[in-house]
Amino acid sequence: MMMDTIIHTLISKADQVFRKRYSLVFLFFILPGSLLPGGLFAQTPDFAAAEKYDVPNLLQKVGTMQVIPFFLKKSNKFWIIDNPPAASPGKPFDLADSASSAKGTKQKKKSSFDIVTVNALSTTKPFQETFDGSRTNYYLIDPVRKEKTLLFDKGVIVKKLSKLTGSQLGADEVTYSPNFSDDEKKVSVSYKYISYDYDYQKKSLVKHVDVKRAPVAYLTGNTSPDKKWLLYARHHNLYIKKTTDTTEQALSADGAEHFSFSINDEDRFADMNAQTDAVWSADSKTFYILRKDTRKVQTMTVINSLSSPRPYVTNYQYELPGDTAVAQYQFFVGNAEAKTLKKVDIKRWPDQEVSLVRGGTLSNGEVLLVRRKRSRDEMELCAVALNTGKLRVVLNEVSKPFINEDLFSVSVIDQGAAILWWSDRTGWGQYYRYDLNGRLLNAVTTGEWAAGRIAATDDAEHCIYFYGYGKEKDRNPNYAFLYKVNFDGSKAQLLTPEDATHSVFISPSKEYIVDNYSRINLEPRTVLRNSKGEFIKEIMKADLTQLYAYGWKQPEMFTVKAKDGVTDLYGLMWKPYNFDPNKKYPIISQVYPGPFTETVWTEFTVFDRYNNTSLAQTGFIVVVMGHRGSSPYRNAKYYKFGHGNLRDYALEDDKYGLEQLGARYNFIDMNEVGIFGHSGGGMMSAAALCTYPDFYKAAVSSSGNHDNTIYNRTWGESYQGFDRPVDLNQSLAKGLKGHLLLVSGESDQNVNVANTYRMADALIKADKDFDMLILPGQSHTYEEPYKTYFQKRLRAYFAKYLMKPL
Repeated sequence: MMMDTIIHTLISKADQVFRKRYSLVFLFFILPGSLLPGGLFAQTPDFAAAEKYDVPNLLQKVGTMQVIPFFLKKSNKFWIIDNPPAASPGKPFDLADSASSAKGTKQKKKSSFDIVTVNALSTTKPFQETFDGSRTNYYLIDPVRKEKTLLFDKGVIVKKLSKLTGSQLGADEVTYSPNFSDDEKKVSVSYKYISYDYDYQKKSLVKHVDVKRAPVAYLTGNTSPDKKWLLYARHHNLYIKKTTDTTEQALSADGAEHFSFSINDEDRFADMNAQTDAVWSADSKTFYILRKDTRKVQTMTVINSLSSPRPYVTNYQYELPGDTAVAQYQFFVGNAEAKTLKKVDIKRWPDQEVSLVRGGTLSNGEVLLVRRKRSRDEMELCAVALNTGKLRVVLNEVSKPFINEDLFSVSVIDQGAAILWWSDRTGWGQYYRYDLNGRLLNAVTTGEWAAGRIAATDDAEHCIYFYGYGKEKDRNPNYAFLYKVNFDGSKAQLLTPEDATHSVFISPSKEYIVDNYSRINLEPRTVLRNSKGEFIKEIMKADLTQLYAYGWKQPEMFTVKAKDGVTDLYGLMWKPYNFDPNKKYPIISQVYPGPFTETVWTEFTVFDRYNNTSLAQTGFIVVVMGHRGSSPYRNAKYYKFGHGNLRDYALEDDKYGLEQLGARYNFIDMNEVGIFGHSGGGMMSAAALCTYPDFYKAAVSSSGNHDNTIYNRTWGESYQGFDRPVDLNQSLAKGLKGHLLLVSGESDQNVNVANTYRMADALIKADKDFDMLILPGQSHTYEEPYKTYFQKRLRAYFAKYLMKPL
């Protein structure tokens, strides 16, 4: 009522024109954040909210998100780490919260497993002392009994240690180690450098007694399977000797730095015996080794200005696209008894790349290697006889314009009687089975979907376990599912049916599958399955209670079309947690062009790599989406779209996708569009700002490979094309109209800081205003405190140039 009276009084004292003008001004004065001309809202960046939801704070609100199983040697049992969220600051860790020490009691956790404590030695009141020891919780999973047993009842252990030692334990003096005894019934506890054996079933603790064992001879090098021979390197040459003898035989004399038989091809510790990459045959009679020659490869340089007392300069070998001096390869086979080393003629193409097929021994005793043409569109699988060194070509593969190295694989199956080979010859990546002479036996997988990495091979059951993408209809084609199929292509079976992306571990016996699965809007779960995919029990469900109570919210999934109007692109959207659909928000696109990956998370994510959650809380809509030419998990047409157009291929899809979102959602302010990315995303964000200067208004470009002539050879020659010129960001500098922040670590050996300096030089010569931040001593990944400083600068930069002032 008082406000109405004031307004009425003001209006009555002026004429009609003045009343209209004054009332408009007055309403703006009393209602900050209301509509500005053009239907937009005034904004104030919320840096406090951004910091509240920064990664360090969110880390305190979650516990274990994914289980990694460690299988025991004598059973299908495995141990895991499953931690709850960290306790609130200042709240001590109460050991009474661990499993009860009362005899025969059982406690239910949020898992469907029982947490079993058995045969406790005391029925007295649980130990109530607070003890801030290790917060890591270890559990043992027994698939047969379907039990999840706490390995270390810390309350019991601390109490027993106090009695054994007669001392008050310090908070940091107890170490819990899941090192199992030979009978797999005990694990290790250490206190003041003394070891104890803890029986997790009986809850007994005794001082560890070392069992006298035969002395172990620790030999540096590669020991033959029969333990009679040792291969090692010294001064970069290869040596052999019997393990029971001191007499050694030099097998080479031309070893040198960067032309070494040592796994460390530099000159450090060259006068000491060193490990090699040599591989022994199963009968211990022969061996083979691949040697790489990089003596002529040129170097690049970075500086660390923070080293003391003087700045430190690092020179490192780095191959560039089109270099005439690149790595060369030699392959050798050797005979132990004869103490000989024979060089095999592996020449096929100039500057070819050669790799060994690990575990690639055929039933006839030959071993496999793969040689690749420098143009990266052709390769051969070769077999080499260890006794004679004779090489033969088994398979030849041509894949235009380049081979999908992210999914390509080859392995020996069926006790060495057949070869499993991945190819996208049909436009979709699938597996094929060949005999030892390279004759196609059958397609193992077929269809318009992509077969991915092998999770396990079971020769006894004649089948493989592998990831697949896009096979399940009406599901995100970037979700990973686990499948099983026989070598002959029969009995294909989906083992992980949930509509989510799956990451699995398969037991050594192949009897059990530990399946971690989630999606953006489905919290992480870990379940145990058998080899048929049948559900056994839930092992872990992420505890996100504190996270949600803190105010955190999941990003939202969306799809848009690529510029072709046909191809589906999948994306994520982060909103401010105080989001008001009646307001307008600037939109920022976090980008990475690929081509070997998309940074569009498919799994549940709290700590996305680019801190999009925190950025959104500043007051932005933040999105990330795929582009044609990125994900290798889709068809070859999609994955290889950008070949020959390395700088620009992702730009039009990003712009078109943002335009679709702007038309779909009224809360997006399409007059204020930002873009940012790191590495390839840094290159893309700067290119986008300069290519579409009237669309993107601000960009933050960190560690971008703006000049792909000085980025690594594999990248440029694979995705641009061998001997094909590549467009550089420098040539776009003249188109800059918006606001650009260039960022780089000065010591980056991946994307050399020269990339950023060259872009800056082009902008200077084009007389363009821009901003630049160099992080002293930082590499491609920024560490603290530089990481936090960069994130604050990024948020402030977009707030300054994209938000409407009050």
